[in-house]
Amino acid sequence: MSKKIAIIGAGISGLLAACMNAEKGYQVTIFEKQDFPPVNPSTIAGGMMAPYSEIDTLPLSFVKAGVKGIAMWKAMLDGGADFVFSKEGSLFVAHLADEVYLDRFVQHLNSVSGAWQWVNEKEIRALEPDLRSRFTKGLYIPEEAHLVPLLALEALFKKFISLNGQMIKQEVQPEDLALDYDWVIDCRGYAPQFDQDLRGIKGEILLIRNFEFSLKRPVRLMHPRYPLYIVPRPDHVFAVGATAIENADEDDGLVMLRSAMELMSACYSLHPSFGESKVLDMSSGIRAAYQDNLPRIIIDGEKRYIRSNGLFRHGYLLSPIMARCIAHYIETGEENDDFLLFSGRYNHAAFQE
Repeated sequence: MSKKIAIIGAGISGLLAACMNAEKGYQVTIFEKQDFPPVNPSTIAGGMMAPYSEIDTLPLSFVKAGVKGIAMWKAMLDGGADFVFSKEGSLFVAHLADEVYLDRFVQHLNSVSGAWQWVNEKEIRALEPDLRSRFTKGLYIPEEAHLVPLLALEALFKKFISLNGQMIKQEVQPEDLALDYDWVIDCRGYAPQFDQDLRGIKGEILLIRNFEFSLKRPVRLMHPRYPLYIVPRPDHVFAVGATAIENADEDDGLVMLRSAMELMSACYSLHPSFGESKVLDMSSGIRAAYQDNLPRIIIDGEKRYIRSNGLFRHGYLLSPIMARCIAHYIETGEENDDFLLFSGRYNHAAFQE
């Protein structure tokens, strides 16, 4: 008999869980309080999938899970739609006075020998011609990827509907659905009222159009106080971000003046053409994180309730693996090989490799 699955939340975590369960022939309904696409951290995101770039804060086993997540995204989105998904790697650069930060970051990358390489001025120019003569030293990580968040969400939604999925605009609580569904999967993100272990991290992003500048891949500019990232999007639009503010008191969607000035100043230091570019949008969102900044899948078998949360800034990177864990558990009642990473029982020492 086909299972009936309810999913709360139409962000990246909810949509992926919905698609993977619908692919198994289950009757899946998403409940979302906003019109689609909702305004949440999934739509206000840079779209980078950069596991090695996060290795200074992300344990190696999660880095490896992220690499598998990129392969899953490639299978889902790489059907000729290069404007949605691209696997061109990541480039790290630094101004001459800040090159020491590249050297420090390499100490973390040494644990994944072969996944990265030093690049000189000529090699940087070959990778990104518009950065010619501005940087003499950098790091290239070829296995990383990026996507356009809104287009990726729309592609997943289209797939979900094609699998006979249903979305209902309604704000609900898990207990409202318990009698009508075999499983309820809660993907609401930052909601401390039902998970006191969560904290909110405010992330801010700018969208800038610069017709005088092009990139093929995300570029990170190392800096003493913050790492700027700039991610290319269609039509010479760039997503620019860096901030991670430990403050969820004001979830108003607005960007602080200090953050905006710092991000725009960093863009100008990357290339002077940004001085004549146009700021299209400035937005902020509250990302959910646990104290260790690692995501969790929490299962209550008695109540047939699953909570997927705490993705912090790794939503697009790790949510495919988490969704696959959830779909496997609902199908078999067993945890797959990746589940332990997200169980809350993760032991850093035991997973060192």
